[in-house]
Amino acid sequence: MTPLLLVAGGVVVLGASLLGGVTGFGFSLVCTPVLLLIGMELTDVVVVNLAIGLLTRLATIARLHRSVHRRRAADLVAGSLPGLLIGYLVRDVVGGDALKVTAGAVAVVVAGYLLLRPADPARAGSARAPRLAAGTAGLLGGFLGITTSLNGPPPVVLLARQQVAPRQFVADLAVYFIVCNGLALALIGLAGDVEIGRVGVLLACWLPGGLLGNALGNSWAARVPQGPFRLLTLGLVVLTGLATVVTALVG
Repeated sequence: MTPLLLVAGGVVVLGASLLGGVTGFGFSLVCTPVLLLIGMELTDVVVVNLAIGLLTRLATIARLHRSVHRRRAADLVAGSLPGLLIGYLVRDVVGGDALKVTAGAVAVVVAGYLLLRPADPARAGSARAPRLAAGTAGLLGGFLGITTSLNGPPPVVLLARQQVAPRQFVADLAVYFIVCNGLALALIGLAGDVEIGRVGVLLACWLPGGLLGNALGNSWAARVPQGPFRLLTLGLVVLTGLATVVTALVG
């Protein structure tokens, strides 16, 4: 790991954490394609993203725990469990590039549909997401999380479709990310795929910037009105989904 790569990665983590603090989910979506593009291995990227995402969401949930919609968050978490197990079983069978292309393509298609489909004002702030839909979003997110660290798009598009208020959006996702990321890291550790020394250096260098960026993003999030917030989140999914596909295809 060269000093230049450490510095470049630190800048990426800081910027992605800032955006993640505002949107509640954008950290891994930004970090994954960019870190892969600058030459990092997929396994290292997954572990670093999951670890920093988990730690930054702890700070978020401490601030927004009263805004959590418990039933919806529980459905997302419960759905992620089989997704994590399936991903754990197939992660060494399916190529990483194929998984990244799939994740990016699904994110682009679904988010693009939501951007083009007019919002229904009568559903704004609704907490009535069908339990099957929330569980399915959690399952897909769990699978993508342990294989690529991109566990955000499925629950994000679900919450965006429900037009959940920004604070509750961020709070529900924080609960989901904390549990899903923690379990994914435990399973990856059991598989013995992590080189502790190398990943430890990366976390030591990049975690302070991640925490700082997340704190700044959190402080701005309350000022973002719901309309622009929805456009920002869905637009971010489209852009980073495309970046993920391009990164995988060009190798």
